[in-house]
Amino acid sequence: MKKRLLVVLLLLFNFAQLSAQDIPLFSVTGKVIDIETSQTLEYATVLISPKPSGNIIGGITDKKGNFKVDVPKGQYDITIGFISYKSKTYKKYNIINDTHLGTIQLEIDSEALETVQIIGEKKLVERKLGKFIYNVTKDISADGNTIIGIMNNLPSVVVDNGVPMIRGQEATVMINGKTSSMTKSDVLNSMPAGSIEKIEVITNPGAQYSAAFNSIINIILKKGKGEGLNASVTGSIGHKDIYGGLLTLNHKSEKLNFFTNTSYSSRNKIRLSNSENEYFLNGVTSSFLDENSVFDSKNNGFYTTMGADFYVSENTTITTSINYSNLDYTSKTLTNSYIFDDARLETSSNYREHKGNFDNEIVEFVGNLEHEFEKEGRTISSSIIHTRDAESNNDIINNSNANYTDESYIRTNKFLKTVFNANFNSPITEKSSYTIGYRGDFGKAPFRNSGTVTNLDTDYTEDVHAGFIIYNGSIGKFIYKLGARGEFSKRTINYLNTNVNQKRSTNDFIPSTYIEYAIRENQSASVGYNRYVFRAAINDLKPFEEKFSETSSYVGNEQLKPVYVDSYKLDYAFFGKKITFIPSLFFEKYHDYLQEVTYETGEEINGVKKLITSPQNVGHVDYYGIDLYTTLKVYENLNLSFNPILYYFDQKGIFETTNTLNEPVVIDYNQKSFNGSLNFSSQLKIPNLFNFQTNISHFLISEGPVSTRKAYTYASAAITKDLFDKMATLSLTTNDIFNSQKTRRDRFDTNYFSKSNIRNKYQDIILSFTYRFNQSKKSRKINFDKKDTKPHF
Repeated sequence: MKKRLLVVLLLLFNFAQLSAQDIPLFSVTGKVIDIETSQTLEYATVLISPKPSGNIIGGITDKKGNFKVDVPKGQYDITIGFISYKSKTYKKYNIINDTHLGTIQLEIDSEALETVQIIGEKKLVERKLGKFIYNVTKDISADGNTIIGIMNNLPSVVVDNGVPMIRGQEATVMINGKTSSMTKSDVLNSMPAGSIEKIEVITNPGAQYSAAFNSIINIILKKGKGEGLNASVTGSIGHKDIYGGLLTLNHKSEKLNFFTNTSYSSRNKIRLSNSENEYFLNGVTSSFLDENSVFDSKNNGFYTTMGADFYVSENTTITTSINYSNLDYTSKTLTNSYIFDDARLETSSNYREHKGNFDNEIVEFVGNLEHEFEKEGRTISSSIIHTRDAESNNDIINNSNANYTDESYIRTNKFLKTVFNANFNSPITEKSSYTIGYRGDFGKAPFRNSGTVTNLDTDYTEDVHAGFIIYNGSIGKFIYKLGARGEFSKRTINYLNTNVNQKRSTNDFIPSTYIEYAIRENQSASVGYNRYVFRAAINDLKPFEEKFSETSSYVGNEQLKPVYVDSYKLDYAFFGKKITFIPSLFFEKYHDYLQEVTYETGEEINGVKKLITSPQNVGHVDYYGIDLYTTLKVYENLNLSFNPILYYFDQKGIFETTNTLNEPVVIDYNQKSFNGSLNFSSQLKIPNLFNFQTNISHFLISEGPVSTRKAYTYASAAITKDLFDKMATLSLTTNDIFNSQKTRRDRFDTNYFSKSNIRNKYQDIILSFTYRFNQSKKSRKINFDKKDTKPHF
């Protein structure tokens, strides 16, 4: 590398400017680091421009990020920059003596990363302080996938039945750093992954996040790259009625950046389910129930975000956007049920037809203000989000058996929520800073249920006030964050048909600690502690019966208590030229664990005992395991990654209740089980021909005290081809190549044994075409090995 040539050129440049001047000089010094990792930035440029005019004086940082530039007395604009980072400028700075600017923190410029690269290409996965960054623009399968579909590719993440999980536990999903109704699984399943810039997997959230956030998947949407007008258009078509489109567009000028991201998708998902159930009386078989179902759902989804960044000044930016989503699901479920006696002779049957229509319209307004003060590192930011989330279910159920009840009902749920955030950050010394903030959540959800059987209406309100403080510091090779958060919540549930009101208030103190030690330049170790609190969601609280079939239902539980969790994490990270290895140990202790319990109600329907599933607080859980994330660069164009996540689940608790016959029901949940997943992916890039990516996920058997989910494996693949001088891309993506993603589960109790199997009828096969306007994938590389490389001022 001939980077030293750059230093020589700058020194010669400065000498030429000052040699003719016989005037006293003053030194301008400082240190430049990465704002997230605190690593020093070598070869960062320092440009000092005399005001009102004059020759620019330049300097460059050394290996430790330090710089020193000598200038005459005067007023200057001082700009510190580094390729792929956002520059920092001090306007009209008076130099009247030797001046030390302190530690200057530069932030990665994700837009510049797309067009300017220093060494090689931006990696698919990067590691920053306490989080992974997954660059979706480097994922070959992105163009033909949904957001949920691509999440299985993320480090430490698996998707189980549509639910994103980090290290086996449900994760909080955010969009652009904010919670949103747009992150519901139904919405994410309709949004194309091509709308994403990158995804952050945050395994160590601090006190700045809600106390309910154990781990976070933060989706950063595309918002435009360069000056002027640029856009991309994607069209997709797939096997069995799959089609859709995506438009990303922005126009950027000196004072304004307008952006929009709009998509539409249509999918016809067909799922098959079959179950075999055997019932016992005093240990002897009394009857059988066989059920086969076909779930046919036509899902249409439209999503758009439109907004603008207003650059009020060099230090102040206001961003506003409106997000809109509309889901229209039309479903038909056909279930054949056959009841047999103990000799396997049919005694009864039923043909059940369930027609449903689900509409969900979400309108969301987002306003955001960011301001940088004159003092280096002092910032303030605030945001407000107002959401209107309206859901409507219209269902009709008909049975062929006269002994079963036909039903029809309409359910509406209008969720209104306003969230306000304000954060202030300020340095204390060169090596320390603090952040204080406030968050207020104000929500209400009127729920209406009218039907042929019951009318159960509910008004639900919840307000949460939270404040936090974080202290950031460094000592030698140690970086640490100490945080504390207080949350004060008040919840009211009013059951209109019974004139019953329930009120509950909680006051919680939430500490957090994170310490990282830089062993070497490419190695680090970290330890973290967080306390979390999970409050029951509204769907867990509704005490209304929702039927799976005539003999199986779900009922919420308005008496649920908050679940408190103590979480400990120990991480190590090694970044080599060929290998990245990041093992993590984690331990979590759950108090008043939330468990879905299935038990017999005491009712019988045609000789078959009815089952109810309900969320309950059952005992305590110790949850601990290991997460091993490894990448290997086999060749220049072949990369492999392997991510096993293995954990133990140790529960201690007993569920007790009384059924409708006033009989005691006791279920023992004292159990230990071993579980986990193994994920493997590979990327092969053949220049000027195509790119190929495969992903394989294997889920180990999951054994519990009352059920066992069988092991299963499935694979996905994608192939892409760049066209028209990389202005366009053609991609073919298939999820679940062998149609092997099946949920096979055994449930058992003293009085019954059940085997069930749920699977998709077809795998997804999607062909996509993307064309870019002023967004070529070609990149400009800065190569310091070339002898003619010169600095540009």
